[in-house]
Amino acid sequence: MKILIQSNNKQKLASKIAAASFIKQGFSHNDIKFLEFENNSFLKSKINKKYLRKGIIKTFKDDLQSFTLLRFYGPEFINYKGKILIIDPDVFAIKDPKDISNFLNQDSYLACTFINRKPRSEVMMIDATKVKWKFKEIIEKLFNLEIDYDDLMNLSFDKYLKINELDLKYNSHDQITAETILLHTSNRITQPWKEGLDVDFERHHSKRNIIKQKLRKFLGLKYNKDMIEDKYYKHPNEEVIERFKELYNFALEHKIINNNEVEDAIKNKFFTKNFFL
Repeated sequence: MKILIQSNNKQKLASKIAAASFIKQGFSHNDIKFLEFENNSFLKSKINKKYLRKGIIKTFKDDLQSFTLLRFYGPEFINYKGKILIIDPDVFAIKDPKDISNFLNQDSYLACTFINRKPRSEVMMIDATKVKWKFKEIIEKLFNLEIDYDDLMNLSFDKYLKINELDLKYNSHDQITAETILLHTSNRITQPWKEGLDVDFERHHSKRNIIKQKLRKFLGLKYNKDMIEDKYYKHPNEEVIERFKELYNFALEHKIINNNEVEDAIKNKFFTKNFFL
C-alpha cells in the first residue's frame, strides 16, 4: 500500500509531519509520496479561473486548500497500479492503518468515511487498477462549469464508482479516542501549528450567516467562531495538541523535517511561533 499526501507550500511542513506519523507506524520513506500543488503546472494554470462551488461561481486561488483537487490525480500518478491511501496534509496516523486496505474488494474499489450519508474524500483508500480517473479531464470539466466542486469532493461526479464505507476511526475529526487510527485536524481554524496566525483561507459560508454570527458576537451571545474570527485560535482538544507536538519532535529527530524548514515556515507565516511557547 502506497500513501499519497496532498499538499502545497502553506501546508508542506504539516504534510511532512503527517508523513512522519506513518513512518512512526512502520511505513518506509518509499511508501510515501507527495502530490504538491506547486509541482503540478496544469492545476497551477487554473489560478484565477472560475469554477462552481455549491452552485455559486468562485475564483480558484492559491490559498490554504489549493491542493484539494490533486486527490483526483492519485490513480494516474501511480500509473493505475496497486492500492493507494490518499490523504489531506492534516491527517496523522495514531495507529497502524494497514487494515484499511481490507475495505476494498471486488464490489468496492474505493473506501472512505461518510458524513450525513455523503462520502468524504479527504481520506480515500483506492484500488488504482479500477479507479481510472483522468485528472485533466476532471479539472477541465470543473473549470468549464460542467461540474460543481462539491460534487467532486463528495465523489458524486463519478456515477460508476463503487464505494465502501470506512469506519470513522480512519478519519477521526479533531479528537483522539481509544479507537482512533487516523486523526484529521479538519477544522482549519484550530490546526495546532497555526494558532495566532492570520486566517489565510476563503470561507464559503453565506453572507447572511456571517452577518448573523457577527451580530451574535456583538451582543455577547454564543457564536460560531469558525465563521468570523480573523485569526487561527487554539485547538480545543489538548490531547490533539500534545500528539501533534510528539509527531513534530519525532519528525525533527528522524530528520524528516529540519530546523531550516521550520524557520522558513515561521517566516512565511505557515507555522506559528506560539507552537514553541
